[in-house]
Amino acid sequence: MTGRWQMMVALSLCVALFSANWTALYAAQQAISRDLHLTSTAGVWLIYLYPAALLGVLIPVKGRLSVLLLGLGGFALASVVAAFAPNGAMLVGCRAGQGLAAAIVLRAGFELTREHFRGTEWWPALVIPAALAVPALIAGPVIGGVITDFLSFRWVFLINVPLTVVALVLVALFTPRTAPHAHARA
Repeated sequence: MTGRWQMMVALSLCVALFSANWTALYAAQQAISRDLHLTSTAGVWLIYLYPAALLGVLIPVKGRLSVLLLGLGGFALASVVAAFAPNGAMLVGCRAGQGLAAAIVLRAGFELTREHFRGTEWWPALVIPAALAVPALIAGPVIGGVITDFLSFRWVFLINVPLTVVALVLVALFTPRTAPHAHARA
């Protein structure tokens, strides 16, 4: 496996993390609403602001790897702050921050993929993360429910931190620093 494919695995793990995070709050929403006294409107914002913020994926990025790493760091930071949010307004804001950080990572990851994969490798490089996103979206509510039932809804956010650090390290280690030349690819 070349560095490019190892990078693809690391980026795919990011996609799976963001996808599971998207739906994990579905199961935790009642506990969050009860503990933080959320209004029904704030509860809706809590759930739907994350995917709305993912529209930030349309924002063009430069400095692909550095932006991706900053996005991962921002996702971890927003997750920590969300875990300790004293009220619903802060939690909703953190959720928007998570979504925007995830969008930055996804956009930078797409650009890195476009830079390192061409021709017949392009579609498999795009399909691998998408194939992991679907089961992660389905697993999110199960994960969120188990964590909320046995620990606290706050752990739904805290679990993101070590997973994001692992993703950050893998992306940093396995992303080639230079774009391969078209004639060098097999």
